[in-house]
Amino acid sequence: MSPRAVPVVVVAGYLGAGKSTLLNHLLAGAGEARIGVVVNDFGAVNIDAMLVSSAAGGGSVRTVSLSNGCVCCTVDDDELEDVLGTLAGRGLDLIVVEASGLAEPAAMVRRVVLAPDPRIDYGGLVYVADAAHLPDTMERHPSLRHHLALADLVVLNKIDLADDPDAARALVRAHAPSAPVVRTVDAVVPVELLIDPDVLARRAAERVGTPRQLTLDEALREHEHDHDHAGEHTHLHDEYSAVDVSAGRLDARAVAEFLADPPRGVFRTKGFVTVADGTRLEVHSVGRHVRTAPERGRRGGPESVLVFLGIGLDGAAVRARVEGCAADPMAAPDAQAVLSLLRYSDAAQADSAFIED
Repeated sequence: MSPRAVPVVVVAGYLGAGKSTLLNHLLAGAGEARIGVVVNDFGAVNIDAMLVSSAAGGGSVRTVSLSNGCVCCTVDDDELEDVLGTLAGRGLDLIVVEASGLAEPAAMVRRVVLAPDPRIDYGGLVYVADAAHLPDTMERHPSLRHHLALADLVVLNKIDLADDPDAARALVRAHAPSAPVVRTVDAVVPVELLIDPDVLARRAAERVGTPRQLTLDEALREHEHDHDHAGEHTHLHDEYSAVDVSAGRLDARAVAEFLADPPRGVFRTKGFVTVADGTRLEVHSVGRHVRTAPERGRRGGPESVLVFLGIGLDGAAVRARVEGCAADPMAAPDAQAVLSLLRYSDAAQADSAFIED
């Protein structure tokens, strides 16, 4: 995966579920990270609270630059791809697209996934559901069950207003059986779910005068340090967790199946995997969307190291799944096995797109 690729997260949900509230929380809590937000109406986003520093743009696309390095745009549907490409060239760490409350999430996701610009990458579908009104809303709009089924992360918002929070969660789980579900008040989602911890660390380093990109190994170590000291801080979300797993060489086919069907609650996965023939790959996944790339230079450390971020993770179960992917040192060499992971690489995706065209 290109180190310059900017993840694009699609935020969807029915009218009034709390999408804009989530965006405002993300902008306010992202520290030094630079975020691009694409919305249909500035009025829904509390731009004043973000301290607008300048405005630019023309035609039907309006762009507001924010004093914290973020940027907010309004677009029509036909302009989305062009705006994403423009934002990707502005050194952002994350782009969030807020879909209209009446939009089809599948169409939005498809446009991001199939966008030809190599500087952007799909970062997942976050679906915001109103726990207080979900049963009634789904009864009036049955199509919402299909929207939930597409989600990589479900934000069950307004849990404090729901008459039966457990019933609301069970309803979500009935249509999104494997997606992580985070229950929120005022759509306060852990920013680490949407912004890589290494990005936050890098931006903080730039602020103190050491502007350089952290290697993934350094980021993993930084994350492990933060995780070890988690008890020293107050967290709003006891459900959010991270699981770090180190291992030896893994079976490529087993890893491919594992990444495409992650343990319940896993939203994002990142790290390195060394397969049986010694090939070492960088791997990333959001939900069931997997990306891989050959490692660029040996970084040392364990042969395989993975970090899983999600909601309500069972660390023992996650580690057991990884251990179950261990390569058999007595098995006959299989030169084709690594292709099961390389098919998720940028080159393979480009070849596939070319063949489809």
